[in-house]
Amino acid sequence: MNQQELLVQTTNRGAIEITQRVNDIVHQSAHSPTLCHVFATHTSVSLMITGNEDPNVLLDIEDYFQRNVADANPSYRHNNEGDFDMSGHIRSILMGESKTIPIQNRQLALGKFQGLFLYEHRVGENSRKLIITLS
Repeated sequence: MNQQELLVQTTNRGAIEITQRVNDIVHQSAHSPTLCHVFATHTSVSLMITGNEDPNVLLDIEDYFQRNVADANPSYRHNNEGDFDMSGHIRSILMGESKTIPIQNRQLALGKFQGLFLYEHRVGENSRKLIITLS
């Protein structure tokens, strides 16, 4: 088993494809892993696998969340860090904070049009830590 941290800088709400960065870690592994587990150590980011062939996919995902998980909802009791705080937590719970992906030929065994994305749910600049575990 091998474990590494990956830091991802975010500048606003939205998705950042991290497929190649994780593939680089897989490829550099001293052994031949068969599984890659990626875990986000934050409560306002998510990990998702979705289509990477059309940028409209990511825009449609954000539109869905804008309609269904409102920012600054007056019914939220938790609002310690601004308008995006509780909506970020809800989005993270719905999307999930980890992914386990098989490895084939020393890379993530994703489909032709699939990508691994970190989804930032807050505005502003953030540094996000991912733990990559190869086994």
